[in-house]
Amino acid sequence: MDLRRALRELESKTGAPAGKPVPRAPLVEIFHSIQGEGRFVGVPMTFLRVATCPLRCLYCDTPNSYQAPQRVPVRLPARGRDEANPVSADRAAQLVLEVAQAAELGSRTRRVSVTGGEPLVFPDFVRELGRLVRAKGMRLHLETAAIDPAALQQCVEQVDHLSADYKLAETLGAPPTGAAPMPPGGYGALHRRCCELAVQRGATVDVKIVLTDRVTDPSFEQALADLQGLREKILLVLQPVTPFGAVQRPVARAELERFVATAGRAGFDLRVLPQVHKVLAVP
Repeated sequence: MDLRRALRELESKTGAPAGKPVPRAPLVEIFHSIQGEGRFVGVPMTFLRVATCPLRCLYCDTPNSYQAPQRVPVRLPARGRDEANPVSADRAAQLVLEVAQAAELGSRTRRVSVTGGEPLVFPDFVRELGRLVRAKGMRLHLETAAIDPAALQQCVEQVDHLSADYKLAETLGAPPTGAAPMPPGGYGALHRRCCELAVQRGATVDVKIVLTDRVTDPSFEQALADLQGLREKILLVLQPVTPFGAVQRPVARAELERFVATAGRAGFDLRVLPQVHKVLAVP
C-alpha cells in the first residue's frame, strides 16, 4: 500500500487530514444554560464562547469576549475548573461533552451553541469541534455575525442550526483597529450568502435583527428586501434591544409594532424575542 493511499484511508476513518495539527481557538468560557437563541430560547444546551470579534455592536453586552483570558472557566454543576488558552478542538469537545453530560442527565437531544465573540474567525476549530461532538450525538448550533461566507463554507457541513445576525448600520460602532471596514452598502449580501450556505447544507436557519431606537424604516426595509428570497426557509427573529453600554434606551412600543407589521406584510415567519436570559437571571 503506498503512502498516499494510507493517508486517504486514515482521513476517511478520522475525518481529519493525517498529520494535520488539531486546530485551536481562544475561548472565553464553557457553560450550560437555558438561555437559547431564536427558536431555541429556553432549550437547555451547552455554550462554548469563542474570543475575538471583528465588529463592535453598540449594544454588545459581552465586551469581555473581545480578548481571551489566560484561562478559560469551565462551569460544571457545583464545581468548575479552568483550562489554559488557546484550547484545542479535541480538548474543547471533551469539555463540552462533560458539561452537557453533567447538566443534562437523561436528555434525549444534547446541543452545543458555539458563540462569541465571532466563531467564524476560527472556522477550522468550529469544523473539528463539530465533527467530534456530532460523532457523540450532539447537535451543533453556530451563532455568528454572518459576515464571512468563505469561513462558513469551511465548517458548514458540521452545522445543524445557524443563528445568523443581520447587522443594521445604525447598530454598529467603528470596527476595532486592524479590522476590515463595513462594505459599501452594508453587510446584507454577506448575510444572505451565509444563510444560503446553511440552507443548502440542510441546517435550520434563524436570522436575528436587533432593533434599537436608532434604526430607521429604510434600513429595516432594505434588510427585509435582502432576505426576501429566503423568507420561506428562515425564521426571522426581531430582538428589541436590552439597553447596555452605548445603547441606553429601549425601542418604543409604537416603533416595535411598526417594524413587526412591516415584516409581516413582507411575508416573513417571525418572532419577537428580547434577551430572556436576563429576565430569568441565568447565564
